[in-house]
Amino acid sequence: MEQAAQHYDYIIAGAGAAGLSLLCYLLEEPALRQKKILLLDREKKQTNDRTWCFWQVEEGPFESCLKHQWQHLHFYSEGFSSLLDISPYRYKMLESAAFYSFCLNKASAAANVTLVEDEILDISPDGAVQGKKAIYTGAYVFNSVKFKIPERGHYHHLLQHFKGYFIKTNEDAFNPEAPTLMDFRVAQHQDCRFVYVLPFNKREALVEYTGFSPAPLQQEQYDDELTHYLEHYLQHSEYEITRTEYGVIPMTNAPFRTSESDQVINIGTAGGATKASTGYTFSFIQRQCAAIAHNLAAGKTPLHQLAASRGKYKLYDSIFLRVLSEKEYPAWKVFEAMFSKLPAATILKFLNEDSTLLEDLQVMRSVDKGTFASAAAKELYLTFKRVLPK
Repeated sequence: MEQAAQHYDYIIAGAGAAGLSLLCYLLEEPALRQKKILLLDREKKQTNDRTWCFWQVEEGPFESCLKHQWQHLHFYSEGFSSLLDISPYRYKMLESAAFYSFCLNKASAAANVTLVEDEILDISPDGAVQGKKAIYTGAYVFNSVKFKIPERGHYHHLLQHFKGYFIKTNEDAFNPEAPTLMDFRVAQHQDCRFVYVLPFNKREALVEYTGFSPAPLQQEQYDDELTHYLEHYLQHSEYEITRTEYGVIPMTNAPFRTSESDQVINIGTAGGATKASTGYTFSFIQRQCAAIAHNLAAGKTPLHQLAASRGKYKLYDSIFLRVLSEKEYPAWKVFEAMFSKLPAATILKFLNEDSTLLEDLQVMRSVDKGTFASAAAKELYLTFKRVLPK
C-alpha cells in the first residue's frame, strides 16, 4: 500500500544558510506559531563547512554565533594602502557550525517544527517534495537545493571562487583588530584577484585567496598563491594549517527564477539572493527571508514586493560585470579608486544596496568615467532589447 504524503503548511527544502535563516524568521512571527513547518535535508549539518562575512550597522539575529567582528579594515593595492574606519558598520565573520547549532536548537525547541533527514529527489510545482523515504506536501515549499545556474546569451557569467587556509602560528603574528578586506598586490593574471586576512587573535587567522573570473583555478594554483602570500606579504613560513575551505559562487546578471509556481518559492542563491557583482550572499539572504516571513505573517504572498527592492542595483551589477568581463580596465583600479576617494562606509552602503541616489553618484564619479559610461551604454541597450517585442 502506497504511503500517504505528509502535509505541512511550510516545507523548507534545504537546511543551509537560506533554509535555516528563513526558519528562524518564521519562528519569530507570532502570527505563524501555529503553522506546521517541515525542515528537510539529507543530513543534519554540524561542521564548519562555510564561513560567511558581511557588514552591518545594527545587531542581527545571529550575534551569538559570530566568530569575530571588526570596525577597521586594511585595503592594499599598488597605488593605495590604508587602514579604513568603516563605522558605523562592523565587519562580521560567522562560522557555519555555530550558525547551524543555533538554528537547529531553535527548531528543536519549537513544537510546530518537524526535522527530517531525507534526500530530496524532486520538487513538483504543486508543492510535493519527493524524498527517498517519503513524499511531503506543503501549502508552500521554500527551495534552496534544487536549481541550475542560468546560462543565457547576452548576459554575463563569472564566478567568485576562493580557497582559504585557517592557520595557526607559534608566535604572535597578527593584529586581531586590523584585518585585510582586500589585498590586490598579488598577481592579477588578467583577472580580478585578491587576498583577505581575518585574524581571530594574535596567532590564528583565515587567509583566503579569491578570484572573479569565468572559471575556477586548479587546487594547486590556490595553494601556490596562498603559500607565496604568506611568505612574501605576511612573512610567515612556519605555520600550521588547521583546516581549509573552498567555494565557488555564481556572479551573473542572468535572472534566477524566484519561484517555480505559486507554491514553490526559491530562496538563497536559487532565488537570486547572491549579489551578481560581488558574490556576497549572506546579507541578502537575511533581507529576503525576513521579508518572506513578514509577508506570510501579514497574510500576503511570500514574494510580495520583493522584486522591486533591488531595481537600480541590478543595472549597476550588470555594468560592473561587463567591466570585469571585457578586461579593458583592471578591476583592482576600480576598487582602488573607490577606496582612495570615498569614505569606506559609503562604499559598503552602496555594495549593501542601501545607498541614496546622491551616494550612487558619488561612487560613479570615483571610478573611470569612460570605462563605465561605455559599459553602461551597452547594458542599457541590451536591457531595452530584452524588453522590446520580438
